[in-house]
Amino acid sequence: MSAGLHLQFCATGLKRQTLQSREAMMSIHRMNRSRVRPGYPRRSALQIMAMTDRVKCIECDRMILPQTAADNDGLCGRCVQKSPEHREFERQVADGSAFMPSDKERASSRFPHEFFSARWELQPDYYAERNVHSAIAAIAAAKSESVGNVFLVTGTEGHLNLGFTERYAVCEYANQESGEFRCAYSESNLRCQVPKELHVAKACPCCGVVMTWYPSRFHMPRDKAFLVLENLVANRHTPGVDWLETDDFSYWFTDRGRG
Repeated sequence: MSAGLHLQFCATGLKRQTLQSREAMMSIHRMNRSRVRPGYPRRSALQIMAMTDRVKCIECDRMILPQTAADNDGLCGRCVQKSPEHREFERQVADGSAFMPSDKERASSRFPHEFFSARWELQPDYYAERNVHSAIAAIAAAKSESVGNVFLVTGTEGHLNLGFTERYAVCEYANQESGEFRCAYSESNLRCQVPKELHVAKACPCCGVVMTWYPSRFHMPRDKAFLVLENLVANRHTPGVDWLETDDFSYWFTDRGRG
């Protein structure tokens, strides 16, 4: 390339770069003018450019202004409104630990004493207008449905709930008198996020209205869950199934298809 062509080439590149810089400055100038309100000072181009420099929230992927991060200890406006427990639960969902029983839950495994002798009956409110008259009949009827619930009770404040979808089910036991709250767990339970369309709902045992959604880790294969329920009604233990004690705070942070 000759010296003349080289100078011409450089001049053309410099001109193009200058035009691009001028266009960028004009864009900032137009944005600046559009933001001006009566009685408010105009911001310089450098001030506006500084406003666009953002940092990542330490809890989520949102990009926030440095001042927001400084005011909220690194959190965005949404995350700072959540409790520490809620944020911890979301971290567990992100790293996968929410889909496995905790060490505390595993250590709590116990076959409730009531299971050895309980006489399970229908939850009276839920079955008031349903044409079933025994626990066995309720289980048989539920097997023909793709989505639903079985709600059984004892005379000693025991509650046994089975929620199910086409592929999965969750067995939940609670006793207000003893203060126990347990869910059935086996090695065939899910260890990943349950698909949204197959997520089992935690429903009201009186009317069946959906209240929230069970954590993925308590979803077991549907057929196995029905076997567990049938065995409990017959006061039998199902081999390979543990009843883990768990607090239900996490249910309030569990959305359909998440948690």
